[in-house]
Amino acid sequence: MPQIILYIKKNTDHIFCSDKISCYIVEDTLPAATIKQVQATDKMVLAMGPDALDICRKYNLDGLIKEIDVTKPVKAQLKPLREELKKKTLGVIIPARRHEAMLAGEVEPEFIAFKQTNSTDLDEVVSWYNDLFLIPLALVADIKDRINQLPEVDFVIVEAKNFENFGC
Repeated sequence: MPQIILYIKKNTDHIFCSDKISCYIVEDTLPAATIKQVQATDKMVLAMGPDALDICRKYNLDGLIKEIDVTKPVKAQLKPLREELKKKTLGVIIPARRHEAMLAGEVEPEFIAFKQTNSTDLDEVVSWYNDLFLIPLALVADIKDRINQLPEVDFVIVEAKNFENFGC
């Protein structure tokens, strides 16, 4: 069963504490009090959003997650972050496609997360990825997903508002 990465998007989101949660993502627009509350869980905390790097520095977070823009070169978006973060965690969210997975993998993030698109055969892409890559794989869960119906991944990113309905 995959571990959960809980995504806190709003300061009204409940910060669940569970052994199933291995990491938290905080949106870069959250107030300081919410970020500090998440840090108090003593689990890994990653920033996400356009100002994620600044938030990571400001609160000494464990790293960040970058959702790439597929209309721009992948390495150009990730390489400066990899260099800046040094030993901190870099997670990458990409469409569940082979091309982006190969390009993102070249920057050596700590994990890659697939975001399913309508044209994606998710099971096939996950199987291909798992056969070729050692980089842990996550999946951005959709509200209709259930934990026991997902392909074989290491982590699942779930928004806090959907955590209880996800089957946890």
